[in-house]
Amino acid sequence: MDFSLEYTKEQEEFAREVREWLDQNYSKDMDRPREPRKMSHEVWQKRRELGRKLGEKGWLFPDYPRQYGGGGLDADLGSVLSQELAQRGLGMPPYYDIAFLAAPGILACGTEEQKKRFLPPMLKGEVITWQLFTEPEAGTDEANQQTNALRHVREKDHFTVSGSKIFVGAWTNQQPPDQFWLLTRSDLEAPRHQNLAMFIAPANLPGITIVPLDLFVPEVFGVISGPTIDYADGDKNSVFFDEVKIHESYLIGGEKDGWSVTNATLDVEHGGGGVRVPHENTIVEKFLAQCKSNPNVAKRLRENPQLLESVVDIYIGAQIGRLWGLRGAGGIGAHYQGPQIILHSKMYGARFIADIAKVLGPYALTDDDEWGLDEGIFEVGQRGGICLAPGGTPEATKIIMSRLLGIGR
Repeated sequence: MDFSLEYTKEQEEFAREVREWLDQNYSKDMDRPREPRKMSHEVWQKRRELGRKLGEKGWLFPDYPRQYGGGGLDADLGSVLSQELAQRGLGMPPYYDIAFLAAPGILACGTEEQKKRFLPPMLKGEVITWQLFTEPEAGTDEANQQTNALRHVREKDHFTVSGSKIFVGAWTNQQPPDQFWLLTRSDLEAPRHQNLAMFIAPANLPGITIVPLDLFVPEVFGVISGPTIDYADGDKNSVFFDEVKIHESYLIGGEKDGWSVTNATLDVEHGGGGVRVPHENTIVEKFLAQCKSNPNVAKRLRENPQLLESVVDIYIGAQIGRLWGLRGAGGIGAHYQGPQIILHSKMYGARFIADIAKVLGPYALTDDDEWGLDEGIFEVGQRGGICLAPGGTPEATKIIMSRLLGIGR
């Protein structure tokens, strides 16, 4: 069965340009391990520099307007760029940063001055942005914000922010963030959805404390199973605000328009961009290779032929996800396709880790140098498969799909 897709003539010409550029700017000493926390600071810095070089060409955010630092490319060429980077184990951007979630809100709701001020550094890879939405009392229900941003009594052009955020992603905590995409409550009396404010706030203001969380899950399965795990954060943090003063020039949208700005972010995050589901599933490819060439695994399959059903299920599920991803990247399909891809990826990951453990046995559960397979990629996959929350829980994704289909909850 052939699931391959070929480039058009225009795409092939662009692909050659991308390959030549990568030959000059990318080297194997930039390769990173499958486990985010095992990457050295030296490699991280080299990949950041590569990201800035991509940004100079407009290739870090290829579909954004050139006037703000993007590449102005259409979906067909943007897909080629993504594919060619993936061939080298790279993503866009090649270091964890949520600019791809904050930029849509600024583009949709910011003033022209704010777009020119905030977008170019983000789209060119010059700053690191963390997304601060989730709180102890506001997970799937993002409107239930308890972190307050209230007008300063004396300095009317400032807001005073107090509260905390949790499960804030960072790329192995290699470097502090430059800014926060910060959702807050701006009115204690106004109705829900009319009481929120969004800021693109400096991360070095007095009163901000960042505390790492020691969690063992690298990222959702769809993010860590592709050719690159550049979209995986690897680390989580809590961020505390103790009467932090933020100038109103960092407010995106109106003082009570935070929900509209939030939706610009969630449309991307829940539409597939937030989890960056890849076209290829590297973990599956390496698993199938083990089934074919590893004598221990081949012997296990011969002695337990019922396990072949698990092998087939793994292959078919991966191809379904890949084809949906390709359709989405090409702008083909219904408006509910993004949540559909996310839901499939998460449910497939949960099934995958059970099936792969059946087939590989204990080899799937360790990254030990002696007993682990393929540098521990299957052990990372095991942890990613149980992670269902980032990008929307499966239940929330189903609600989004049902609303887009017009069938309610």
